[in-house]
Amino acid sequence: FAAMEKARLAKLAREWLEVESRRAPFEVVAVEREGSFRIGNLELKGRIDRLDRLADGSHAVIDYKTGERVNPQDWSDPERGRPREPQLTIYATASAEPMGAVAFARVKAGKMRFAGFSRGKDVIPQVAIARHWPGLLEGWQKGLARLAGDFEAGDARVDPRDGAATCRTCDLQTVCRVHERFAFLDEAGGEPE
Repeated sequence: FAAMEKARLAKLAREWLEVESRRAPFEVVAVEREGSFRIGNLELKGRIDRLDRLADGSHAVIDYKTGERVNPQDWSDPERGRPREPQLTIYATASAEPMGAVAFARVKAGKMRFAGFSRGKDVIPQVAIARHWPGLLEGWQKGLARLAGDFEAGDARVDPRDGAATCRTCDLQTVCRVHERFAFLDEAGGEPE
């Protein structure tokens, strides 16, 4: 079994290195870097999977994912300011290094790819160019500061991010009755949020 696992991991590593080889020159600065990140008045601790220095001196923060779903759109929620996946946006906006790209690295056999945003063309393969990079970072920063402020103020409302869709997959329905509100809206002909 150990020999089979070793062979599987070696094949996976070769496949990932092929993806990395298509990148513009870069240098890995840190792997599993622990740090403190200030958002508003909150200080959070976290671990950056990988930080690369790009050819222009800016940096790319990269988070490895092995699952099916990687979606950089989960980093923003312009309407409610509640991102589904805030981790990378925290690292990108609170890091001392100037950022040039933020990306998921999907490491899954046969489906290897980067997904994210960059400030310019050909920074990382398959990473979208942000229309306005400073604006994107500023938007993330404002949304995170709003969340941190709400948390600091003690705002603990039960307010599912995706309304009834969240409640359908929640295991806490026996102790939380928020789902009843959505069921009532459905029965009354209203639209759940």
